[in-house]
Amino acid sequence: MYNGDMDLRDFPKRFQTALGRPLTQAVDLSAYSHFRIGGPADFFFEVTSEEQLVQAVRFSRGIQVNHRVIGGGYNLLFDDQGFRGLIIRNAVKHLRLEDSHRIVAASGSTLEDLIQFCLDQDIGGLEFLVGIPGTLGGAVYGNAGAFDQDIGQVLEQARLLMHSDEIVHVDRKFFAFSYRHSVLKGSENILLEVSLRGFTRGRSEIQSLLADYRRKRVHRHPPWGIACAGSFFKNPVLSSGEKVPAAFLLDQVGAKEMSVGDAAVFSGHANFIINRGNATSEQVRTLAARLKSRVKERFAVDLEEEVIYLPAEP
Repeated sequence: MYNGDMDLRDFPKRFQTALGRPLTQAVDLSAYSHFRIGGPADFFFEVTSEEQLVQAVRFSRGIQVNHRVIGGGYNLLFDDQGFRGLIIRNAVKHLRLEDSHRIVAASGSTLEDLIQFCLDQDIGGLEFLVGIPGTLGGAVYGNAGAFDQDIGQVLEQARLLMHSDEIVHVDRKFFAFSYRHSVLKGSENILLEVSLRGFTRGRSEIQSLLADYRRKRVHRHPPWGIACAGSFFKNPVLSSGEKVPAAFLLDQVGAKEMSVGDAAVFSGHANFIINRGNATSEQVRTLAARLKSRVKERFAVDLEEEVIYLPAEP
């Protein structure tokens, strides 16, 4: 986890000196995962301002400590062994209007807060995000969406901390958005702030749309109290260009009857793997591998995970 010359035992002290706040050690990551799975992280630090986020990342890069920035932990599967390095939890939140329809938001702001802000300001166009858990940072990272819409369609501009440690402004084209993908995947660039474009819509119409989307999500998704990480697989796109629901393919191979230990496929929707109580990361990954194998054997289709697995070691 460390490639520098400093004795790692000095890391907490030097980190506190640099940032003015102590980090914590041996933090149970299951408490920061909607899957409720994960071992201890060596170090953990929650940031509540952009300055802290930038400083924490730059400091970790500078002394070559393995680190990862997380948001709400809703689309993550942590390792049973935890994380060898520093987990930086982004809790930087703010929302404001720059003009009548342009919303500027910190990457740690939740989608729930964004939806409420839009409702309060009579701004439409983002209702499709209702019920999707997590933060704007995670949503942009994976181009989250629903009902044939995604966040890449409403994002106009953003500010990022680049791998070079520069802070830069970019537009939508930078992200190369595609289905459940952005250029942030596989990069070390950190999203700081986004600008989203909506439009004026009557409050009653917004409320009606929100209620309709919520009903559809409740009908299809596990209840909020069930531990899972959302849709586990992306909907595959066939060679013909047709997008097929992963749940349909999984249904055809008997997925809803499958489990490994306490990791099980949700009975109401085949594209959700749930933690029935004491599931481990290994059990979830084993179950996912078996599901992929069945779909591949039956349909010659390769399912790709939407849930992100974070290994203990880099």
